[in-house]
Amino acid sequence: MRLTTSLRFGSSILLLVAIAALGVIFDAADSGGASLYLGPTAFSLVSFGLFAAILQRRVGDSIFGEIGFLYIGFTVAYTVLPAFAFMASGLADGAPLAGLLPDPAELRAHLWRQVLFQSTVAAGYLAFRGRRNVVAIRPVDHPDRDERALVFVAALLVFCVAGLILMSAPVESYWDHYIRYDHLPFVLRKFVSVALRLTLGIYCVLLVLMFRNASRYKYAIPVVVAAICLYETLYSYGARIQSLIVILQAVCLYHFLVKRVSIKKGALACLALAAVFSATEMVRSLGGDLASARSAVSDEGLAPATEFFAVFFTSFHLYAERAAGVLPPREWPMFFQDFISLVTWGDVTRWNPMYWYAANYYPDAAVPPFTMGPIADSALWGGEIDLFFRGLANGIFFAYLMRWFLRYRDRWWGMSIYVYCYASCILNLKYGAFFLLTPIVKTLLPTILLVSLVRRVRFKIRPSTRPATLKSIIGNSDAVG
Repeated sequence: MRLTTSLRFGSSILLLVAIAALGVIFDAADSGGASLYLGPTAFSLVSFGLFAAILQRRVGDSIFGEIGFLYIGFTVAYTVLPAFAFMASGLADGAPLAGLLPDPAELRAHLWRQVLFQSTVAAGYLAFRGRRNVVAIRPVDHPDRDERALVFVAALLVFCVAGLILMSAPVESYWDHYIRYDHLPFVLRKFVSVALRLTLGIYCVLLVLMFRNASRYKYAIPVVVAAICLYETLYSYGARIQSLIVILQAVCLYHFLVKRVSIKKGALACLALAAVFSATEMVRSLGGDLASARSAVSDEGLAPATEFFAVFFTSFHLYAERAAGVLPPREWPMFFQDFISLVTWGDVTRWNPMYWYAANYYPDAAVPPFTMGPIADSALWGGEIDLFFRGLANGIFFAYLMRWFLRYRDRWWGMSIYVYCYASCILNLKYGAFFLLTPIVKTLLPTILLVSLVRRVRFKIRPSTRPATLKSIIGNSDAVG
């Protein structure tokens, strides 16, 4: 055991050393111009391939279902796609990043910061992930409970969606979507908050229950996934994040419960999703005018979605402010926002870094226009040293989440929690190193508790001339699966 642990830590240290050596080589090879960004780009891709090779050899199975693999893949996308844009066409006119008038050397330096974060997450994940792979998943409880739970979550979903639609103010744009319930009194706003969280939790549990009975629902599953994505896209006037999360939940469940997804097929699917979401953003930016969108694509081509600059922009801006020594004052509880949010309402924004950023740099915005992830957070506190340890902590967090899933993978609630985190891991990159703790506690666990109660209760109808008693209606509860 001690030898195995030493080997795991040794491979992580070796990965960091190899990545550092590659970084020196790639950085020295830069000759200016567009090639200025080639070093961090190539380094990010090569180090990701090295991480995947080590992980594949260690677990001996398809690694597409590994949360660490997906999360680092997102980190690579949010690093490489901006770099490709810098090399191909430079900064787009009117883009927020162009407004900062950055020097190319500064852009390259920040790409290296993102690579630092990617590398430390990979090292932390490899150091604590272990070697155990995901063997066949066998549900341990009775199928009839899934049927009862499916009926319940479907009815609850209809109730929540109907309530959200009826209470919404008129919405005419993407930004209106974020303030559509501001007109409601306090009590109704809290009801909407609960309904929204239940809806997001129900999506995950609904898909888990359906995939556990995939042979029965093989035709219904694609319809349900498509319907949820269509509703979320129309309801939000073009927001794509929740549709992406639902699709990833379905893919993860397919991987574990139906058929393993190879890295090649997974990569092709991700490229297709990136193209679809880039097209969706273009249509949204043109007010839903499909004809104008087609004309824009034919004239200019389909550029990567500005979403892929979201992580880069705020973190670059704050590191530039840090270097100039002009960062606005911060309150120390902001450092612990990911944990404070566990015990506060969503409208308690005093220590939320995203609202702090909006208040200081975009005070006239109705809602915060940009997100704040772990890379941007590190600029507020310890800089690159903070970023190093923040990345390690993020990797360790996901490694232990994977180990927990390996223990409870046969339980419906264990599968639900892991699938939710797997599909939502991108939120950690956009909002905070431990951001997922809040939706787990406030969104998923209440849904799981409600469904658990439904699964424990069985109603038996027995013909009898005697008056019904409570015991004759409610059967004995057995262990929750």
